[in-house]
Amino acid sequence: MFIEGFYPLTLKQNISVVLVTFNSEDIIKNFLMQAPLRYYKNITIVDNASSDATVSIIQKNRGDVQLIRLKNNIGFGSAVNIGLASNSSMYSLVINPDTFLSTSFFDELSLGMLRHPDAGLIAPTILSDNHFSSSPNSTFARKESHQLHKRDLSVDFISGACFLIKPDLFADRKIFDENIFMFYEDNDLSRQIGKKHLKKIILKDCFIYHQGEGSSTPSHHVTALKNFHYGWSESYFNAKHNAPGVARRKNLLSTLNYFKRVIIFSLILNKKRMIPSWFRLKGKVSFMLGQKAQNIRGSV
Repeated sequence: MFIEGFYPLTLKQNISVVLVTFNSEDIIKNFLMQAPLRYYKNITIVDNASSDATVSIIQKNRGDVQLIRLKNNIGFGSAVNIGLASNSSMYSLVINPDTFLSTSFFDELSLGMLRHPDAGLIAPTILSDNHFSSSPNSTFARKESHQLHKRDLSVDFISGACFLIKPDLFADRKIFDENIFMFYEDNDLSRQIGKKHLKKIILKDCFIYHQGEGSSTPSHHVTALKNFHYGWSESYFNAKHNAPGVARRKNLLSTLNYFKRVIIFSLILNKKRMIPSWFRLKGKVSFMLGQKAQNIRGSV
């Protein structure tokens, strides 16, 4: 829960920014050098064993941030948990590096915290390319057209792209289920916050632009890894949050659906759409065979 009686400036001073990088050389400099973050000191970056220039770019441009370099890619949620455990800030903003903040982001976020002291998760309104004449490559000024709803929304789900949380709501500040390598962590976290009878709020006047699928430089390996774990995590989430019979039925139907998509896209020679379906199918089958996501990190 968020605490009443703090002024926005005081709240901002108690917010750590936590993000995870993995082969993020194309985006990390612009993310760190955008105006709201350029001189922000309380930033923790957990690098998931990038093989490109991500680490050197961070060190060259923002040597003042806390950089935690992992020897292996342990997945998004586990890396976030390490970042949260490394500092003692009362609040943490978990954010993807393929995002840009509005110029008034932290002011509006702090005011939103004051409006919703009973919230477990608070998130900005996420804008996409459709809300801009050209895609932002840095921070942006808020406009009336960005306001997608007239009031703050109480919702069932908060995206993992950007959210504020009080990590001490969870033991050892581990907000994410470490059985999940990537995907569905935010679905699971939203469920856990709901079980604590805390609200999940999207602010009407606090904005970020999210590029989407841009946290890592595109490659066949990244495509395979992401889609494999999407399939695995979908099955894990269904099994965790449903009765056994319901979970088996849901997972069987989605497995058959991916199998059908692989066949159809193969027949019409649509390789671009077949490949993601193939790796999602492999992830589903891997879960059915009892394989753990954390044991499948590199090659899928």
